[in-house]
Amino acid sequence: MQVLKKVVRSLCKKQHLKTKATISKKELQSIEAKLSTSTDSPPNSGVPESELIKVIKEETKKYNLNNIIRTKAYLDYFLEHPEIHWSFLAHMVSRNGGWNMTDLKGSLISPLISSEKAVIFFEFLEKANALIFHDAYPQLLLYHHSKKRKKNLFHLLPYFSVSSFMKPIWDYFWETQNSSLLTVGLIINEQNYIQQRLIESELYQAEVLNTALFNAQEKLGFTDVFFPYRLKKLELAGVTVQDFNDVFVRIETGKKLYGILFFKIFEHAYKFATSTPHTGSRADFWPNVFTVKPNEKELFYSPTLEEAWSNYDHSFKLEPDWFTSSDMIKQLKEFYIPKNYKLTKNYKSDLERLDLLSDIKKVIT
Repeated sequence: MQVLKKVVRSLCKKQHLKTKATISKKELQSIEAKLSTSTDSPPNSGVPESELIKVIKEETKKYNLNNIIRTKAYLDYFLEHPEIHWSFLAHMVSRNGGWNMTDLKGSLISPLISSEKAVIFFEFLEKANALIFHDAYPQLLLYHHSKKRKKNLFHLLPYFSVSSFMKPIWDYFWETQNSSLLTVGLIINEQNYIQQRLIESELYQAEVLNTALFNAQEKLGFTDVFFPYRLKKLELAGVTVQDFNDVFVRIETGKKLYGILFFKIFEHAYKFATSTPHTGSRADFWPNVFTVKPNEKELFYSPTLEEAWSNYDHSFKLEPDWFTSSDMIKQLKEFYIPKNYKLTKNYKSDLERLDLLSDIKKVIT
């Protein structure tokens, strides 16, 4: 309850923002100056904080086991550090990732996709979820330990192969506690991080992103990212993701999701998140529409992640820093608070169309 009150109080100061919130020109110039003078020096193996680095790497690996554990870790972190808005945004988006993973074994999507193709789609979703956690969680833990020691520790970011883009942003957050600036910075960083390592992969371009199924989902509006929240009844708020290949589109989507979550529905989404454990099943938010039991014919089958998929063994290769030009700096200027964000009716229509497609596929195969 204290977390809820603290965040609501801080957001109430910004409610004059209706459709757009802008980071000041002065803040942007300060960060741009720091980025232009930053050097990408290799880590020194003799650093005094070597034990802390080891602890953070071990803790990140511990929680990067599967979507369920990652999603909970984000929420637990936010409960301890409510000024880190990105962690709650990541929690809610990660719930969507889990639902997308289990859809591949559910009654709506599984008739439309072979078991072999389902595995490839799962690996793509799981790698995206794990890559972001692998990059972002050490940053969150560094902030945790900085607070604990009352000392800026962000000079240690290179020891976790974090982009040079993030150090000035964390430094500035340490000084100003500008939660929106940090959130937008992390959105930009993480989307560029997976662009380089996953989205541009020839394998996943051919087997996932350029497939008829993926393109059909985008065209038919089945790529919603939404946040359940309860008023008199449960509602869904979010955006439909299109042009997933485009990193700039994904960044803009992330900004919109942030605007919706923190400036439109925060209190109600927070109550949902803290009262509803994430299992990966869509029955988490609509138990009158979805079920975890495969034989309940009146409802759509949506298994838990534990039932649907085994843990995936990841390896994380060292890649060059994605931040090589100043093009992304201007993306820090603003984020968006969409006027139209309610998706409940749209999602119900999507379900009806998917159900029809699944029935047709069953008849013709």
